[in-house]
Order: sequence, then structure tokens, then C-alpha cells
Amino acid sequence: MEFRSRIFATSRGSTIDAIGAGRYLVCNATDCFMVHGLRQAHEAVQRQEKSAL
Repeated sequence: MEFRSRIFATSRGSTIDAIGAGRYLVCNATDCFMVHGLRQAHEAVQRQEKSAL
């Protein structure tokens, strides 16, 4: 079973979950994708939310 822990959520519904080994699952209302590194995860959330405006 894969480890999963919510570490960040925005008021617009974007989330970041730690899934182990330096990987993070970035999700919005419709899609999820995996990135390596917390910095990349935060940058992905910022891009998602900026494009949703």
C-alpha cells in the first residue's frame, strides 16, 4: 500500500499529498499528477490556480 499524507490544501480545492520517496501528488478539481520535490509541487499548484483565474 502506498503512503499518502495531505500536506497542503487551498481554498480553491487544490491539494498536495506526500506519497513517499520525495514524490508528491498534486490535484485540482479535475486532475491529479505526480511530481518529484515539494518545490515543484507548490509551483504546480500556483500555476494551476493562476490559470484558473
